[in-house]
Amino acid sequence: MRQSIRRRSGSVVLRSEVAALGSRTQVTHALGALLRDGELLRLANGVYAKAKRESPSGRVRPLGNLEEIVRETAQKWGLVLRGMVSCNEAGGTEDGAVALVAETDSPRISRRLVIDGQLVKFRSRRRKHREVEAHRSLAIPASGVARFVQDLARRLEVAYVPSSMDQWAETVTNLAGDEVRSDTTQDLLVALKRAGKLSKEEVAALTVNHLRERKQNVRPV
Repeated sequence: MRQSIRRRSGSVVLRSEVAALGSRTQVTHALGALLRDGELLRLANGVYAKAKRESPSGRVRPLGNLEEIVRETAQKWGLVLRGMVSCNEAGGTEDGAVALVAETDSPRISRRLVIDGQLVKFRSRRRKHREVEAHRSLAIPASGVARFVQDLARRLEVAYVPSSMDQWAETVTNLAGDEVRSDTTQDLLVALKRAGKLSKEEVAALTVNHLRERKQNVRPV
């Protein structure tokens, strides 16, 4: 366990990453020994940071700095980190002990880390007022839908990333001999819906207008 962790790049170690090195009990005992020896520091349930004891009986400190550890943890949790601000800059929190707020695009996220005595809280990014207002007043265009969707996705910083379900659906479609294929605009509409930027009704209306417009632009051979 010790050698495996030392060889790993980065500062953060998840229990799930070393779970295959032994039974549940063995992994628990090994992690406990590394914590007692000061080679690991527990940040949260199942989350540890590589560490070093300042002296034989001194304080245990993480090897990485606060920002590096927060970014690496967010990445391992699969969160898109949009920024980090101090508690005061974030407008305060309900918990005065929070030293840092890490904002992500993930909805309804609520996770915490304790890094070298500092409490870090992960929360969903609060959309800017003008972004909310723009979404509320969204007008569905009847033409130029592709350009409209591209501009909207660029402004809201949304990109389409195919999921495993998308790949499965494409495979099933191919096996069925179905010629229906989505295009870039439809993919972006899926991404905007997944990101919570568009409602089902807005996606449906934009898709209908886009397909109608695309059909009108097809010239007979």
